[in-house]
Parts: sequence; C-alpha cells; structure tokens
Amino acid sequence: MASLPGSPIFYAVLIAPGFVAVMTAVSLAAIEDDIKQFVLLIWSLVSSLLIDALFIGAYQQFVEPITSFSQFQGILFDPAFRIDYILVIFAVSLFVGVLYAAAILIDLPGILRGILQSKMQISYSRQQPWEDYLKHADQVMVKTSDNQLYIGDVSGWSRAGQQKELRISDPDRYNENTKEFEEVGGLEQLFLEDDIQRITVLKHDQILSIRERVWGGLVAFGSWLDPRDS
Repeated sequence: MASLPGSPIFYAVLIAPGFVAVMTAVSLAAIEDDIKQFVLLIWSLVSSLLIDALFIGAYQQFVEPITSFSQFQGILFDPAFRIDYILVIFAVSLFVGVLYAAAILIDLPGILRGILQSKMQISYSRQQPWEDYLKHADQVMVKTSDNQLYIGDVSGWSRAGQQKELRISDPDRYNENTKEFEEVGGLEQLFLEDDIQRITVLKHDQILSIRERVWGGLVAFGSWLDPRDS
C-alpha cells in the first residue's frame, strides 16, 4: 500500500476528476457567464464524488468488494501506480463533462423549469432579455443614437451580460430624402451599445434550437408546453 508521501497524489486522484468534468463542460458549452469560483468548486467536488462512486461501483461489480478506505487507496497504488485505472477515471471524467455540456446546450434546466411552471400563472426565466429577444430574430431594424434607421439580417450579438453589440449583414439605411432604404455598402455593420437606441424585430427565423428540437421530441410522447410560450 502507498506510504504517507503518496497520499497527496491519492487525494488528488480523488478530487481531480470533478474539476476535469466541470472544465470540459465549460469549454464545450462555450459558457461566457462569469461563474463564481465557489460555485465551480462545489460542482467540481460533487462531480468528483459522483465519478469516484461510479468507479468504485464498477470495480466492486467486476473485480471485488471494497471494504475499507485503505483498500481503495491500495487499488490505485498497490503493487504499483495503476495507470490503467487512472486513465479509466479520466475517461469517465471527460464523459461526465460531455454530458454536462449537452445538458447546458439543450437548456435542460429551462426544459425542467418549463415543465414545473406549465400549470403556474407566473413563469420565470433566467435568460437575459437581450439574448432572449434576439434569439430567433432574423431581420431587425435598428434606430441609432443619431436617429438613423438601419435594416439588416442578424448575424451576431453579444451575450452573457457583456456590453451590448449587434452585427447585421446586408445593411440598408433609411434615406430621409427618398423615403426609402438604400444599401449602405459592405457585407456587415456593427452597432455598439452607445450606438443603439432601439431594436425592432421585423422577421423571426424558423430554425429551431437544440432545446426546441428535444422539446419537440418530448411533445410527441406527452403533452408538454411549447417552450416559446414559457
């Protein structure tokens, strides 16, 4: 069994999987929000507990029962450092991270929230109004701070509480003299927060998000609400 100097490595093996899973999820889901370090720490520790429990359960199922903590330590270090087991734990960590990322991308919390709120008179959403408003916007009209009007197709916008920015493609500007919209020239135009006075959505796209596709599949098997109504 590993001696005392090897114990820090053992505890690192126990704790590290959760951090690998959480960081994998943050990276794959491209999370832009500023997540508090304490929240990341809690999720990492909980994930480590989950991954270690899965490993112990599988080991007991296919190898032998584990009756003590020291026996578990010996599994990883006796008679030598078990690289194969460490790689298995690392692979499980990546898999859990991918599951976390998938849950975030399909907005699983939003789906569950919609189900729980389906019979309530008041519904709550954690989405930012800026992002929610432009989520399905296809064509918009932008009134700028200098009272100019622009029309174009939405090609990008800022998220996660950052400074508001909107990018439109094939921009047209309203000409007061001709009373018509005319091409500005160029493929795209960027509007910063100080430039934007008002945004009007003229046309919505018909492309469903991943969440709505999953939700649509659930509708086929039950009577869930349309997420657009939540």
